[in-house]
Amino acid sequence: MNPITALVRTCFVVRSRWVALAALLATSACSASQDDRQATNANGRTDDIKQLISMYAKAADEADPTLASRIWCDSSEDSLINPAGRWHGVEQILGFYRHEMGDTYSSRDLKITDISIRSYTDSAWAEFNWDFSAQRRNDGSAVSFHGMETQIYQKARDRWCLVHVHYSALPPEKKAGTK
Repeated sequence: MNPITALVRTCFVVRSRWVALAALLATSACSASQDDRQATNANGRTDDIKQLISMYAKAADEADPTLASRIWCDSSEDSLINPAGRWHGVEQILGFYRHEMGDTYSSRDLKITDISIRSYTDSAWAEFNWDFSAQRRNDGSAVSFHGMETQIYQKARDRWCLVHVHYSALPPEKKAGTK
């Protein structure tokens, strides 16, 4: 092989490797950019869900079915389950705010902690602990409950909304040395 052909071939091989390396780096950059967008979208979804959880607590504190209606999906499939019962459909759920919260308690304070959110493109769920303090309307006595909750969200009509809530009272604390 003559020296010029060898030189051209070597340049071609080196250039091909540089092109392959550049393509690999570009692919990596695009992939990282897509991961960044997905992370940003997930963070945006998480922020949206946290805002809805905050509104949920405020609706409970104020026993406000109008505020609650802005959180729920307004579907016959919406559901709320707790130790006191089950409510299906948005009308029953808004009745829960009106009657179980408003008629039963003269004041309410729902504190939410330890929020964990897992979100996807059009669905999400949140788990958290809560402390609820209230004053009974009928006799003025103070009550407090502690529990954990799971909420299921869906993206409908370009907004996040609550489709299901299931909450439970926390189990009693075990005393040292008991099983």
